[in-house]
Amino acid sequence: MLRDLLSLTKPRIAALLALTGTGATFAAGGLPAVDLVAFVLAGLGMAGGAATCNCYYDRDIDPVMDRTADRPLARGALDSRLALAFGGGLLAVATVLGLAALPPVSVAYMWLGVGAYVGLYTVLLKRRHWLGVVLGGSAGSFPVLAGWTAVRPLAAPALVMAALVFVWTPAHAWALAVVYRDEFADAGVATLPVVTTLARTRRAVWASALGTVVVAALLVPLSGPVYAGTVAAAVPLFLLAYRSFHREGGETRAVRAFFTSNVLLTVAFVAWGVDGVVSTRPLVAGVVAAAATVVAFAGLWIARPSLGGVRAAAPPDWAIRACDRLRIRVTG
Repeated sequence: MLRDLLSLTKPRIAALLALTGTGATFAAGGLPAVDLVAFVLAGLGMAGGAATCNCYYDRDIDPVMDRTADRPLARGALDSRLALAFGGGLLAVATVLGLAALPPVSVAYMWLGVGAYVGLYTVLLKRRHWLGVVLGGSAGSFPVLAGWTAVRPLAAPALVMAALVFVWTPAHAWALAVVYRDEFADAGVATLPVVTTLARTRRAVWASALGTVVVAALLVPLSGPVYAGTVAAAVPLFLLAYRSFHREGGETRAVRAFFTSNVLLTVAFVAWGVDGVVSTRPLVAGVVAAAATVVAFAGLWIARPSLGGVRAAAPPDWAIRACDRLRIRVTG
């Protein structure tokens, strides 16, 4: 039962949200260790509680889709009332913990994220309009604001990074939806690949990808050398994956784009956080960050992860060679 309850929290999504929020705390100057632990636990509790509420609300459509049919509520492994009580309990405990250790404004931003995900996305838009992913993407932006305001008042860098998550979300989510479009259609989920042609979907995904790199570049003057080096290396590789999907389509390229977007967001927030607390020689820091970023992207492409039984497209040959060379330099 504990394993089933944990799965309701969507741990991978919660971990990504915790990463963006924690990266913001470091970028803002860092928190004392006890406060940082409280922030991470409160953020995980909020994200997990919201995800559990999402699973509770979607328990009628999850059995229709292979991707979600194994969720505990979909297969009847948990009582729905227990799941709802668990989700509410997580939100309550996270709120108490957050208010005990963090500024109220930080906790308020966490709750805005819960409201955007559960209320705006899950209940109001997911089954009704393709804009659900776009507007619901604001849910991923609020952990960034929560992390920054846990340390200092809201400022431009936090707003830019929150906007990055917002603009990034459609490119990420619609690439996923291309693979599962038939299942989404059967379940009545009005995601973009369901309500329009794949050609239009590819154009929309490409527009979101372009918007993502524009917003990522806006932070360069407001950040340090680690973020600058990371973005300089990550943006061309991110665009390469999405340009391939935009021009040629296909589920294998959609899978590669989806996982590539995860890497972009991860390295961007890690680099932003490192710049906030570490002072290093700018040129060396930028070069090392760029090299590590290339290795991360090329390593992902070489691994070719799968999604819904569809394996990501093979990487270009130069990516394999670059990964081998840079792995030797970075580790050696």
